[in-house]
Amino acid sequence: MQIALSIFKWIAGILLGLIIVVGLCWWLIPDQAIDPEVEKFIAKSAPPPAADNAYFMVWGFGASPELDPHKVGQEVVDAYNKIAAEGKGLARFKPESFHGEHALRIGKDRKRLCDVEKEKCLSVYQSKSADVQTQTEEYKVLLSRYRKIRDYKGFGTAMAPVDFQTPIPSWQHIIAMSELVDATIARRISVKGSQQEAVEELAAEIESWRRILQSDDWLITQMIAVATLHRKYRLASEIMGAHPALIADHPDLWKKITAPLAPADTNIVNSMRAEFQFALSLYRDLRSQQSFPDDSFFEGAAGAPLRAAFLAGGYRANASINQAYADFKRTGDLFSKSPKDILAGRQAMLDAQQKMHGITLGAIFFNPVGRITAASGAPDFTVYAFRINDLIGLSRLIDLQRRVIEGGVSIDGVGAALKAAGPTLFDPYTENPMQWDAASKKISFGLHGKRYANFGYVTLEHFM
Repeated sequence: MQIALSIFKWIAGILLGLIIVVGLCWWLIPDQAIDPEVEKFIAKSAPPPAADNAYFMVWGFGASPELDPHKVGQEVVDAYNKIAAEGKGLARFKPESFHGEHALRIGKDRKRLCDVEKEKCLSVYQSKSADVQTQTEEYKVLLSRYRKIRDYKGFGTAMAPVDFQTPIPSWQHIIAMSELVDATIARRISVKGSQQEAVEELAAEIESWRRILQSDDWLITQMIAVATLHRKYRLASEIMGAHPALIADHPDLWKKITAPLAPADTNIVNSMRAEFQFALSLYRDLRSQQSFPDDSFFEGAAGAPLRAAFLAGGYRANASINQAYADFKRTGDLFSKSPKDILAGRQAMLDAQQKMHGITLGAIFFNPVGRITAASGAPDFTVYAFRINDLIGLSRLIDLQRRVIEGGVSIDGVGAALKAAGPTLFDPYTENPMQWDAASKKISFGLHGKRYANFGYVTLEHFM
């Protein structure tokens, strides 16, 4: 009994000593210096001049008909920037208060005209001609504003600073009007006298959304542009299949529509900078946040002071920022490579990230809160890179489709034509020619973005 008690005392003493050592480390070990590369990494170019920036149209899109949506958007952004500069919280930021007494809204009962991931929208839109006409009349002001977006030369976030509190404008109405324009294009494409107008509008639509994809560096904006361009490229493919003669009638327009995207036409590396800015602001202000991972531990009357003490000792802002910077830089470095190299290097990057976030013995003594926060908030950004590269692949498919039709390639000659097209039109992930299945009349490649499952191919319907 006496021996057991002695052992217990020794164990208790060791544990107490360990707690004291950990506590002293938490409180006494100084924070790191910020990596000097951090400021360089987040540096970004200024947004386009206000008069050229379509970003303001998004914020003012639903303003009353008598108001200028671009001007309203500027007022909204100016109000946010002023409130953010004062540092008094964003509860006073009410963007809808600038929209006037007769703000425009789309009814909650409105449904998509076509599910692009399940249906061939050209025929679906044409079968709903009456619905399309009704919506065109009902939303004529919003449609006019949507088409006006094409006239602006640039698109760039004008809110400053960019941090985890920066609001994101609603794209709901713009996406709805984008689909309605697609539906009007589908209606006009079957009418002999309006086909050129329809093709011209499709070309203008793709050019506008490509500009948004390339210009803005917010990941969510890019993903909206990616989803929209997927839909418009599918529509272009279906139109070429149903009306192949239009390619000969308007060759320059179709070259513009099907011009394949290059990695330089996307902005995925720059979006890592914006995402890091969000993380940077969170890590700098973590002590003032209302919650962080496993916050349930600090419930009850003693929760607030215990939480404050835990953060004061177990959190180092600069060390956390440096760790986040290493994560985002590693991701950005990978995304600057070819899609094939991204695919090959993804797992190694994720393994390195997991190792860095692991709770090691050293992590217990220094900045455990920062490590836990980083581990819980590090998404797999490669999914988004794959979605962009899936879009690049689809753009190559529709250009190949156009070339086959325009060149009068026979069904037996398609495989050879795909090989002769060259690397700029090959599968972005394998860097080999696109696959050709003569039985199904499909040109295809393997997708990796976990979405748009039916967008990895085009069907050469003119052979059917």
